[in-house]
Amino acid sequence: MSPEEQLIAARLEIDGLRAAIDAHAAVVTIDLEGRAAGISADLAERKRNEKRAAQFKAISESSDDAMIAEDLDGLVTEWNAGAERIFGFAASEMVGKSIAQVIPKDFQEQDAKALEEVKQGLGVREFDSVHTCKEDRRVDVSVTVVAIRDATDQIVGISKVMRDMTNVRRTAKALSASELRYRRLFETAKDGIMILDAVTGMVVDVNPFLITLLGFSREQFLGKAIWDLGPFRDIVTNADKFVELRDKEYLRYDNMPLETSDGRKVGVEFISNVYQVSGRKVIQCNVRDVSARQRAEAALRLLREELEQRVIQRTRELEYANKELEAFSFSVSHDLRAPLRTIDGFSQAVLEDFGGLLPDEGRKQLWTIRQGARRMGLLIDDLLALSLLGRAPLNTQTVCTDVLVREVIRELEPARSGRQVTLKVGELPDCTGDPILLRQVWTNLLSNALKYSRKRDVAVLEIGCIQTDGVDTFFVRDNGTGFDLSKADKLFGVFQRFHRAGDYEGTGVGLAIVQRIVSRHGGRVWADAAVDLGATFFFTLGGGPRR
Repeated sequence: MSPEEQLIAARLEIDGLRAAIDAHAAVVTIDLEGRAAGISADLAERKRNEKRAAQFKAISESSDDAMIAEDLDGLVTEWNAGAERIFGFAASEMVGKSIAQVIPKDFQEQDAKALEEVKQGLGVREFDSVHTCKEDRRVDVSVTVVAIRDATDQIVGISKVMRDMTNVRRTAKALSASELRYRRLFETAKDGIMILDAVTGMVVDVNPFLITLLGFSREQFLGKAIWDLGPFRDIVTNADKFVELRDKEYLRYDNMPLETSDGRKVGVEFISNVYQVSGRKVIQCNVRDVSARQRAEAALRLLREELEQRVIQRTRELEYANKELEAFSFSVSHDLRAPLRTIDGFSQAVLEDFGGLLPDEGRKQLWTIRQGARRMGLLIDDLLALSLLGRAPLNTQTVCTDVLVREVIRELEPARSGRQVTLKVGELPDCTGDPILLRQVWTNLLSNALKYSRKRDVAVLEIGCIQTDGVDTFFVRDNGTGFDLSKADKLFGVFQRFHRAGDYEGTGVGLAIVQRIVSRHGGRVWADAAVDLGATFFFTLGGGPRR
């Protein structure tokens, strides 16, 4: 018998005793000697009943459940402390009032039906309901209803025991939702999942993915011990091995072959974990198909081997090309310079010794020959410098950019002689790089800025540094002739010029050298310009130099 039923039975018994005492208290029994023995017996019985009633009242008042008595008209006659706690109404607020005060309209019909059945003597009624608290909050309750009878066994009222089930039902709903989510994951998972009884090793559940992967039916899994399943015999070949798996509570195979129902081999990753479900240990086995990954890894290994062979081959070719380049550089430095010096020297000798005998056109052509030879010498020098940039090791160190730039400005002082040049030098942070190569970058950019702003009455050069995506970006800006930005893709090519050689001197290699140096330092260089509106060259040095 539940606690509620025990309390109700006790209450019914006490109510019946009260009625019996009230009905017989006046009966007097006289014994043969004339003594009132009946009165004495009734008084003793009444005391016993009153003690039992007090005990019931103590139980009622200490119960967390609501224990409520109603008369046949539905008016509350008793309202215990449990009812006060659950519904928020004091006994003084409810005794003599209709119980409908705490029953929402949509649940009153259910309550009325149960009461009517109890009044008709149909026995105890139990049902779930929702009642209303004083603060208009609803609470889930389980309700047990029994009849209260008097000494003549007539129904004189109704007794209810109500238990607050809000938290219980909330927990049950959460558990049900959790189980539903797990079941959905279990059924739709793209990994195989198999649940084993940790005691017997029997399969109690298997998901669709594993069934499809191995080609066995659900019935072929369920109720079978794992060591009896063909695909898994490599894991647990006997019961002793299963015990080891169970006791370790964790087992993992990164690359385990399983055989399907049609004899194919499938590479899988197998992981098992032991956990508790309702006080019972189960083993969850997760089986992931890694055959595609294995194929990809094999292809990657093959590709890596091919790449390694290519790298070896390319390295050999590069070493050969470097040797050829060194030979070419030696040839340029010695074999080509000698004829140029000869051409320039004999041209000069002819002008000096026979210049007076030559017509003006002849002397002009000799000067053109000398200028061509000298220009060819400059081109050779620049090409050699460019080729050396890719082979010379970097001497990386912290460079004080501000000091370096001001030194370059002083060295270029002759290029400013006789001109009005305004220099604006902003804050220049230190950087990391090869100071000799970085000096060449600043020299080339500032030389270009001075050269292409030569035709301005006042040349304005601005040097500074800005932040681009958190990276120091140095720049040189001028108000010179500028260039068409649509041709910027050719800007850093060798021998690329946007202006006539007669207008501005140079070989067209300076910006190519800048790009090569910046690239070796892990940075990049770019420009922004417009025709006759000047140009700005930006460069970064990246996270570090490239060897």
